[in-house]
Amino acid sequence: MMIKRKIYAVIMCFMLCWGLTGLASAENANEPYIISIDGFGEVTAIPDRAKVSISIVNSAKKAKEAQQENAVIANAVKAALQGLGIADKDMKTSNYNFRPVYSQEKNKTNKIISYSASCTMDVVVNDIDKTGLVIDRALQNGANKVNNVSFDLKEPETYRKAALRAALQDAKAKAEVIAQELGVNIKGVKLVTENVGSVTPKGNLMLAKMAGNGTMDGAAADREALPTPIEVGDIEVDAAVHVDYVIE
Repeated sequence: MMIKRKIYAVIMCFMLCWGLTGLASAENANEPYIISIDGFGEVTAIPDRAKVSISIVNSAKKAKEAQQENAVIANAVKAALQGLGIADKDMKTSNYNFRPVYSQEKNKTNKIISYSASCTMDVVVNDIDKTGLVIDRALQNGANKVNNVSFDLKEPETYRKAALRAALQDAKAKAEVIAQELGVNIKGVKLVTENVGSVTPKGNLMLAKMAGNGTMDGAAADREALPTPIEVGDIEVDAAVHVDYVIE
């Protein structure tokens, strides 16, 4: 009796497995054939906004003098940029550093010889044509370092959508070529996945400019008086998609 039960159990297990296999085969048979394609799109835009990072670095024998001098210059720079139409909300302090400067002489490394103050201001320039003027006014009013200049778009989403449309069109064109060569027809779309796109400055300007020290000769001074030239370049916005097209 025990042997018969074991045989029965084995048979039932076999029939169950066979049934599940048949069901999976039937489901696979109903799955549509697909062409799986990646599409890419890219559009080029002209930047309409600049971001300028400037610093005010100074030192003095006394801590209060260093701090006060830095504050006076920072306020002068801010006032000068306001005169160019830069709003308060578009100017912010991104870094402030105040520290003692120690002697580098042997056996005097713990001696404080001065104090250094550094204030970095990030400026958003919505009128991109004023970028060079913003740099010049900042330096003329006491800033002594321009860390970098970058460019971007006020409304990048408009260009992202255009790039996405181009990516979908690219995927569709590729699928149509493959379907035609295989002698099949595209009946629809089973799946669409958007991959992460990017907004990349092309030929973006990175500027490191130090202010003069007041010892220039006449010719050098004339050159320094010239406005800072800024070449904006382009911005590339791209998108990528993955599409599964149903064919028959």
